[in-house]
Amino acid sequence: MPSLATKSFHVALELTATSPLAPSDYWIELTNPPALDLVAEPRKVVRVRAADLREAQRLRAGIRADAVAAGRDPDSVAVLLDIDTIVAESADSARSELAQAGSPQGRAISYIGTAKGLAGLIADIRAAEVADGVTLRPLAGPGTLEFIVCDVSANLRERGLPIGSPNLSQVVPAFRRAS
Repeated sequence: MPSLATKSFHVALELTATSPLAPSDYWIELTNPPALDLVAEPRKVVRVRAADLREAQRLRAGIRADAVAAGRDPDSVAVLLDIDTIVAESADSARSELAQAGSPQGRAISYIGTAKGLAGLIADIRAAEVADGVTLRPLAGPGTLEFIVCDVSANLRERGLPIGSPNLSQVVPAFRRAS
């Protein structure tokens, strides 16, 4: 299986106060490359939402070109693609959860399916240099969160991505208590 470890690639998890899981906004990086500096100036992290992977790739290329035009190394800016997601044991179960949660709002890539499928999508995003990482945004209850933290993470580790933030083991229990 091809390795994703050749260049830093970031996988993060975002729970917002509007999600069914979080009483307040919460963002955690799941990968072990050097931590992202979300507040640096000039910006070192740019999050994008796109209708499809081709648009995301164009956005990344534009951001990198802007960095070069400003005299910066394009690799000094990490472009993270937001993915709205529901992950379940089966694709049918995920679609059922989507029917209960309602369709995602706004223009964003969404993934509704299994942990293995989401890990495959993330691997494809990395391999095609669509983005320098992803921010996963669960659309449904604690099941999706648990699948991301446990199963998606395990699938990504098998593909060579360094998953294992020191805070990872605290995510699911903290949100089980909050929900």
